[in-house]
Amino acid sequence: MKNRLKGVTLVETMLYIALFAIIMVIVLNFMLSTQEATLRTNRRANIHQTTEFVVQHINYSFEKAISINSTNSTFGNNQGTLELVFTEGNKQYQVLNSRLYFDGVPITPPNMSVITFSLDPIYKDTETIIGIRTSVLIHLNDDADISDTINLLSILR
Repeated sequence: MKNRLKGVTLVETMLYIALFAIIMVIVLNFMLSTQEATLRTNRRANIHQTTEFVVQHINYSFEKAISINSTNSTFGNNQGTLELVFTEGNKQYQVLNSRLYFDGVPITPPNMSVITFSLDPIYKDTETIIGIRTSVLIHLNDDADISDTINLLSILR
């Protein structure tokens, strides 16, 4: 009588462990790449939301403004200043410390930098400004590759 034991050999065990390790590396790589893609998508969505907010803010301001104070506004500069005249007084858009402010209140979050805030006036005649062509470049402080540009034409109503 022969006694034959049936079981798993050391070679088979090592083969199972190696296959399991390969599968785990593939799953881990997939999870990490998915997490990175989600993070970049969320960052892009945040900067897009910020640019949409800035556009809506400027459009709303132009709807309520009476005129543009060209004396206190800076045109043709990447760090321009725009002063609008409202019935309750003058309010100003300006860039300070890489953030866009309206009447002293920041309208861009601290994790984003305003690189350019360029303003070009549109004249009705030689002295009367009826609109502004605005160009704004915003990028994330964490990742300068993620940025968004606003090109906006605003006309007084």
